[in-house]
Amino acid sequence: MTKTALIVVTRPHAVLQYLPKIKNCIKNNLYIFLLPENKLAMTSNQTRKLGSGARFAPSIIQLYKDTLQFNLDVRILLSGLRESLVPKIATSKRVEVVYMDSNLNKDKQGLLSTLITNKSLDCDFITTSEMEDDSNRQNYQTTESLKVYNNVVLGGTFDRLHTGHKILLSEAVLHCQKKITVGVTDSEMLKTKKLWELIEPTEVRIKNVREFLQEIEPRLEYEVVSISDMYGPTKDDPTFEMIVVSAETVRGSAKVNEVRVQNGLNQLEVHSVPLLPENHKDDEIEEDKVSSGNNRLRLLGTILQPPLQRPNLSVKPYIIGLTGGIASGKTAVSEYLQTLGAHVINADKLGHEVYQVGKPAYQNILTEFGDSVCCDDGSINRSALGSIVFEDKDKLLKLNSIVWPAIRDLLNERIKHFVENHGTHNIIVFEAALLLQAKWDDCCHEVWTCIVPPEEAIERMAKRDGLSEERARQRLDSQMSNVEQVRAANVVFCTLWTKAYTRKQVDRAWIELQQRLPFTNTAQDDDHNS
Repeated sequence: MTKTALIVVTRPHAVLQYLPKIKNCIKNNLYIFLLPENKLAMTSNQTRKLGSGARFAPSIIQLYKDTLQFNLDVRILLSGLRESLVPKIATSKRVEVVYMDSNLNKDKQGLLSTLITNKSLDCDFITTSEMEDDSNRQNYQTTESLKVYNNVVLGGTFDRLHTGHKILLSEAVLHCQKKITVGVTDSEMLKTKKLWELIEPTEVRIKNVREFLQEIEPRLEYEVVSISDMYGPTKDDPTFEMIVVSAETVRGSAKVNEVRVQNGLNQLEVHSVPLLPENHKDDEIEEDKVSSGNNRLRLLGTILQPPLQRPNLSVKPYIIGLTGGIASGKTAVSEYLQTLGAHVINADKLGHEVYQVGKPAYQNILTEFGDSVCCDDGSINRSALGSIVFEDKDKLLKLNSIVWPAIRDLLNERIKHFVENHGTHNIIVFEAALLLQAKWDDCCHEVWTCIVPPEEAIERMAKRDGLSEERARQRLDSQMSNVEQVRAANVVFCTLWTKAYTRKQVDRAWIELQQRLPFTNTAQDDDHNS
């Protein structure tokens, strides 16, 4: 199967005639290069230029809408629509197959050698004339003499570039003849977004935006910067002439112009791009528009990054480290995983055991903290011990240095016992709030993490444990943040919504796990409690 393909067409409607017939031959990426018939003569003379400002622009929005159904990373290359220079193709990914419509088949090798400026020229060419049917044309509106500006600006989060982002950026390109400035949201502004902890790092989003722009029109100048407020460079850059916004952020552009007037600058022309409807909502929780928020919801329960290689671990049983902050819902997730066939080991229960009289940690605790932490029967008074260590970080570290290795040793014992006596089970879930802090994750093949927004966790603690908001917040602040947890996770769940939606995420993770493991965990044993 071809990973990346390029379609070169003189008639946009032809794209929808080709795609149903070739979609199964393309795995990941599809470039569409639009070259209007009146531009063909230009390609034979690389030095020729036409007057600036004239445009022939089929509706990019409609073309993106029409190709959305094919579930490919589609990128519409725009340099062929600009009449000021000879068009160029410079894709970041190597094109393996080029499909060309019948108008281009006569001299396809010569045409592509003129257009393509990178290694994509080393590819196969496929004639598409047999796929064309002018009796069934898709009507694409065209725009002549599209107004253009020297300097265009726009902004957004641009998390995991989706079709809505591509349309927004493409509209900016079509209205620009010199330089585009893009502000990429950073800092506290992200925290208002749904599942913001899953947003790509700022440097990754900046790179992706720049790469996309350079692909669709390599001859413009681009400046892509991070912004920490809604204005970014628009509040003080006198060179900007036009701002491109989505329909839902038009009011924001009005505020930008207010600030520019206050600063003695020109008001920006505003170009509004309509929102793209979401025609494939996966759940009621999702938005009605194509959005990064929907994409992040769909990431829950999927592999976000490949598991680390653990040569010290046997392939079987496969061990999942399940973690998350306090009140994040990890116990509910582990209980459901148990019904699916996993064997669950709970770190809290192991922790209670290592404190027992006669266990190795018991004597080490008495040696370090004295008899004052003992009850009358000789058992450890964990409340008294807690009041000591939580007032002194050094003592807490000392206690952890005693208890955490003991829990690890007991975990290894349980796994060994499990292998010897429960051979029908293939997967172990080790539920541990301190999995990452204690570095127990190196005992696990994968890390699965549960998160909820901090305010939700505080509300749950108040209801469940009777804590005040202040005390609940203190407990939450003493733990790893959601961002840190997500950064270390292979799979993330969010238990903010209904139990059914949480289980849907877990089902997704469980099914994917079965598919990628060299064995399956089909056994359902009643005796798999830790």
